[in-house]
Amino acid sequence: MVHQLQFIEYEMMESTELEPADILNKTVTEVMLEQQRASEIFKRLGLPIRDNENKTLMEVCSSEKVDEYDLKQELDHLKKGARFDCPSGIFCWSVELIIKYLEEEHHYYTRMLIKDASDYERRACNGEEGNLNLKQLRWYFKKLKDKLELHLKFEEEKFFPCLLKLFRKNGDPKDGVVQALRKQVQLIQKDQDEIEYLSHRIYTLSNHFTAPEHASSTVLLLYGTLEKLHKDIEKHHFLEQQYMIQKLKSKLHSLNSAATL
Repeated sequence: MVHQLQFIEYEMMESTELEPADILNKTVTEVMLEQQRASEIFKRLGLPIRDNENKTLMEVCSSEKVDEYDLKQELDHLKKGARFDCPSGIFCWSVELIIKYLEEEHHYYTRMLIKDASDYERRACNGEEGNLNLKQLRWYFKKLKDKLELHLKFEEEKFFPCLLKLFRKNGDPKDGVVQALRKQVQLIQKDQDEIEYLSHRIYTLSNHFTAPEHASSTVLLLYGTLEKLHKDIEKHHFLEQQYMIQKLKSKLHSLNSAATL
């Protein structure tokens, strides 16, 4: 119960910090000057830039019949993702290419960090058995490690193949692939919540990844690796939400629209 309350409090804090500014009254030019990759968002949503440079985003959305909330959400994701080192033009990549990048580059790096942190954690705890704070950190890390490994495996063996199957053929919104993907997205987002909670607890217990004074080199390496893993999780969830789940939602929306024609 305590953990649940802490998690709710953490989520409320995060939602306040990440609340997007209302930019719908800004002009297309103003937004493009603020966010260099905004043009990729406009293109993906079918919003023409030419002849609309001096119009507000609300005006352009209204004339092109695009939901302004979708645009606002996409721009907010773009702003949050600016701090991540993502390949140029990834917004325009195909689903196949994004999955290839996630599996061969990102998942590989995540597993490497888990392996290194596991090694440092084992060695650090063997040398400091009486450190209560380190024992608590070790407990949360084990939970995080197990959850992350299952999460990556689920994506690679279930979610990614199902996603590719949908995008390689225009499926019926009522077929089994679509229904399976809807359930899988719910599971992924539930995993994200749990992983973020565990990672935040480690962040707190480690005093923002600040090792104690006179800490051993192993403890220093452990804290440094956990900090890298924390940042990697933020990037991982950003990529999932922005590039995978958003593309899936757009695809399902187009299928539903086609079915009603």
